[in-house]
Amino acid sequence: MMTEKKLYKRLMAYKKKHGVTQEIYQHYLWAVKVIRQQLDAKAKNQ
Repeated sequence: MMTEKKLYKRLMAYKKKHGVTQEIYQHYLWAVKVIRQQLDAKAKNQ
């Protein structure tokens, strides 16, 4: 499962190579939100 830390590392690697646009940053924020929702749902089920 992708974690916020792994996602951040991938964003920084992409930034070094290509730069980060507003669109890429918005996708990153959306992905972080989804990860947090999945973790919350997983925690509620246990």
